[in-house]
Amino acid sequence: MQAWRQFVAIVRKDLVVEFRTREILLTMALFSMLLVIVFAFAFLSDPTRARDYGPGIIWVTVLFASTIGQNRLFDRERENGCLWSLLLSPTGAGTIFLAKATTQFLFTVLMELPTLLLILVFFDLAVVRPGAFVGALLLGTIALSLVGTLFSAMLMNARMKEVLLPLVTYPLLVPVVIAGVKVTSVAVGAPVAEDPELWLRFLLGFDMIFAVATWFLFGRMIRA
Repeated sequence: MQAWRQFVAIVRKDLVVEFRTREILLTMALFSMLLVIVFAFAFLSDPTRARDYGPGIIWVTVLFASTIGQNRLFDRERENGCLWSLLLSPTGAGTIFLAKATTQFLFTVLMELPTLLLILVFFDLAVVRPGAFVGALLLGTIALSLVGTLFSAMLMNARMKEVLLPLVTYPLLVPVVIAGVKVTSVAVGAPVAEDPELWLRFLLGFDMIFAVATWFLFGRMIRA
């Protein structure tokens, strides 16, 4: 119960501070909407193929916009050594990691809601399998949040962390993006011969493995 109260307190603190300043959310939302507008002008010359490239646009936008949030996830903790104070407190490193990953997940979901609406409207996409669509996005967002939170903490004091973070995380997240695109293609009715349940199981397995791995590594990597 104590760990749960500590977890809730950290998440609540991050949400309260963010909704006061809206620095991370506004940056993520504006960046994602700009990407959607650029893709719309680039690809709407052939509206008949929107179902073919729409899923890729969705996942590229989510991946890039979530990276913006990950880069700033530990900025407040970096000031005045706040992260070290947390690590020296009775709060366990695993609890801190899960709280920050949950915060990143919530920020990404809030960014995705208007972004997906714009993409569906601009590209005239119809979601024929909403369960697979939502499942792929939720499982993929969990994966992005877990991996991004771990390396965001590890690189928070590094020079040019905005460049290093994508270089480190994107190779690990390529399978997630591929699986997400496959499921989303089926969900919007694209003419592809894929089994969405197989890819959803892959995403679930990825989340389970990396949830344990990132939780285990966080305390060791952050103190290294």
